[in-house]
Amino acid sequence: MEKIYITGHKNPDTDSICAALAYQELKKRTGQSNVEAIRLGDINRETKYVLDYFQVEAPTFKDSMKPQVKDLDIDEAMCVFQYASLYKATNLMQEKKVSSLPVVDIEQRLLGVVSLSDITKCYMDVWDDQILIHSDTPVENIIDVLSASILNIPAEDRQLKGKMVVGAMEPDQMEKIVEEDDIVILANRKDAQISAIEKNVSMIILTGDNVLDDDLLQKAKAKDIIVISTKFQTYMAARLLPQSVPVSYVMTNEDIVHFLYTDTVEEVKNTMAKTRYRSYPVVDNQNKVVGNISRYHVINEQKKKLILVDHNERNQSVDDMECCDILEIVDHHRVANISTQNPVYFRNEPVGSTCTIISKMFLERGIVPSRQIAGLLCSAIISDTLLFRSPTSTETDKMILDRMSKIANIDPEKFAMEMFKAGTSLEGKSPVDLLNTDVKTFEIESYTTRVAQIFSMDLDNLGKIKESLLNEMEKIRNEKNEASFVLILTDIFKQESEVLVSGMFKEQLASAFDTKIENNSFLAKGLLSRKKQMIPKLNQAVVKYVQEN
Repeated sequence: MEKIYITGHKNPDTDSICAALAYQELKKRTGQSNVEAIRLGDINRETKYVLDYFQVEAPTFKDSMKPQVKDLDIDEAMCVFQYASLYKATNLMQEKKVSSLPVVDIEQRLLGVVSLSDITKCYMDVWDDQILIHSDTPVENIIDVLSASILNIPAEDRQLKGKMVVGAMEPDQMEKIVEEDDIVILANRKDAQISAIEKNVSMIILTGDNVLDDDLLQKAKAKDIIVISTKFQTYMAARLLPQSVPVSYVMTNEDIVHFLYTDTVEEVKNTMAKTRYRSYPVVDNQNKVVGNISRYHVINEQKKKLILVDHNERNQSVDDMECCDILEIVDHHRVANISTQNPVYFRNEPVGSTCTIISKMFLERGIVPSRQIAGLLCSAIISDTLLFRSPTSTETDKMILDRMSKIANIDPEKFAMEMFKAGTSLEGKSPVDLLNTDVKTFEIESYTTRVAQIFSMDLDNLGKIKESLLNEMEKIRNEKNEASFVLILTDIFKQESEVLVSGMFKEQLASAFDTKIENNSFLAKGLLSRKKQMIPKLNQAVVKYVQEN
């Protein structure tokens, strides 16, 4: 079943993260198991405190929604072990109707690729009579290829060192040709069997189901000679023996064209267009083969399915949204500029938090959230409404917090103080960190404006780095080629904000708050909400600027 991802906006705040996790639980509790909460950015300190408090794992981070190899229904891994025989590899290719196989070690790590053309080429090459030694062929391969029965295997493995010899000759010739450690193919000639044993060969292969007499077998055992018997006649045994060579001897192990599980489908298509293989191995981040991919897998790749929570503005969402099919949107912000290919479920309510809406959805379905999820829902409502100090707060938010806090078993007032204290700590934070903690961009009258907000219980400390903040804001604005960067420094308990402005609309924005700008900043009494108080004033300021110019 194809996975559906649930995500909040970039630079996620507590409402964004908690909404994704809570909606994931609601979906699963209503029978939709293929959903996964994700995030598009790092969690802030406040959110980390909340997740740690309720012992909930943060959503998985994703910086792209482009289809990846792991999103495709690729073929299962059909591999061959590096010491497997050419005979076994050929049979496997014929059985599976493939023309190549990944070659792996005992840990399933990719070593190379063996193809039918590799095997065919080796049959066409004239291998000498020491090919089994050159290729370090295991005895097990010889036994397997010849379907042989074992008459003697020494307790300690005897290494094959000599050449292959067919012992179809008179004893005096055997004396001249056969040497110690050779691999000798024999039939039922006892004199040849005796000669081979006396020469201390490493292996005797008896054809036609022949066996050694008991006395000869005992002599062979005394000399640690490997003795096996095969039903094949001498010609077939000699013909099959080179097929016991391990695939690692003939495989291609340089410039292997393979793909990572995390490669994008686009990257795969580009590589396939430059090569002509029928199948390609797919590996994980430990180089272990996890599957095989062919051209037909990437022809009709499916777009990823996405549910948006706590936003519906294009530039606040995942960058490559064109790679996604949006299925649902649950939000409490203004209706913005996200377009969809198909009709979607869209729920937007003028409340203080997206988690208020999701809480209502639990209640509407008669489902009681778990204590952990109820705690996340409470945290998000407290965060987004600043415990009802924000003008975005509604009676619905208050009612929902009252109900959910009972399930979560928390005192909202006490929990809010601890959460705000953890979230507004500036310890170890640089101007860059502060400016990227809670930031969104808005398109207003064709101008792009970046708006960040920092909540603090001590604005005096922020004032000490005001100049550094302005310098960094100017730098970011120029790098992003944006019209303006507005930073809202909010004191939760004094219920006021100092506003720093870099770029355009300074005077117009200050005027919208009935004040004047000095040294790129102004104080706005009662300003707590970016969404309900700052953005409308910013719209007003930009329109005024356009009219004046």
